[in-house]
Amino acid sequence: MIHLADCNSKLPDSDRTVSPILKHLLGVSSLAELESGERQRLEGARWLVRSIGKNCSLIDQGEDREVVGVLLSGWAFRYQTLPDGKRQILDFIFAGSLVGFGSGATNSYGVEMVTACTVATLPHAQFRRLLATCPTLAMQVVERVSNSEMRAHEHMTSLGRRSARERIAALIVELTCRAQCTDLGKREYSIDLPVTQIMIGDALGLSNEHVCRVLGKLAGDGVIEINNHTLKVLDQAALAREAGTEVRLPVPRQGSLPIAA
Repeated sequence: MIHLADCNSKLPDSDRTVSPILKHLLGVSSLAELESGERQRLEGARWLVRSIGKNCSLIDQGEDREVVGVLLSGWAFRYQTLPDGKRQILDFIFAGSLVGFGSGATNSYGVEMVTACTVATLPHAQFRRLLATCPTLAMQVVERVSNSEMRAHEHMTSLGRRSARERIAALIVELTCRAQCTDLGKREYSIDLPVTQIMIGDALGLSNEHVCRVLGKLAGDGVIEINNHTLKVLDQAALAREAGTEVRLPVPRQGSLPIAA
């Protein structure tokens, strides 16, 4: 078990008073709104911080809902296993994401690591007690659930109304925008997107072969470039048009996106 205050020694001098778990859980803006009583209760929580390897599970679908997790580093995804045994990826998640919270007795989805991750977990019942006594945390959870719901609506629109080419372009736009807000975008001109073609297919309802073919066509049209498993965005505006959105990628024109085969 790690007490929140125990993490402070790893922070720069200017941030020693703030736990990295609190930073990921609340965000910088919400930290400023914490009342002293809330902060004491949050810092009194004893989180278990552990490393989880690539392709390993944090939460299993259908198991008892035991813990709430905060992703501190790395990248994972939420998924459901369908009755026919196929996997549907619901959402890709980054550092700062909250997983495992819900109202049911069992987990409605699983969480698998895309990369090696560091995760902080707290018993579900204890997290619910924190929500009852920490309004700032409760508002953050409401906001995160709302954002997740909006992404789910966008995902349903993408699956139902977009072509395969548009779906893949939209996913690249979304992941790039979201990764820019996390440590995945720490290099100024590049963002690591360690997704496989199979993961893209499971997220978008496409076969691996179809994903490979569409990526090849986007490369042939000069929208992206694929070299040594690296996907580079060559034309941001064109990619946004392919996705059917006006959102522009928040990276320089020659941003590189490494992508696994």
